[in-house]
Amino acid sequence: MAAQVREQGRYQGGRPPYGYRLADAGPHPNRAHAAWGRRARRLEPDTDTAPTVKWIFAQRLAGHSLARITRALNDAEIPCPSAADGQDRRGH
Repeated sequence: MAAQVREQGRYQGGRPPYGYRLADAGPHPNRAHAAWGRRARRLEPDTDTAPTVKWIFAQRLAGHSLARITRALNDAEIPCPSAADGQDRRGH
């Protein structure tokens, strides 16, 4: 399964990581699943949360502590990942 993710970009399921959302990737590669109408899924950056992820990484690269980053996110009232997990990100 790791090879499918690495080489084919296939999404194996579960909740998408913060900063990403699920997108349609065409018919399911398994013919039986495709016949049932199932679709393949892939991850793509979420326009609402991806900038926050980029900011977090930039802050860590600049040497800021996790506590400082957390305080800044809280001060800016950035919702936590579970609160930001809207219907669009889950692909339902």
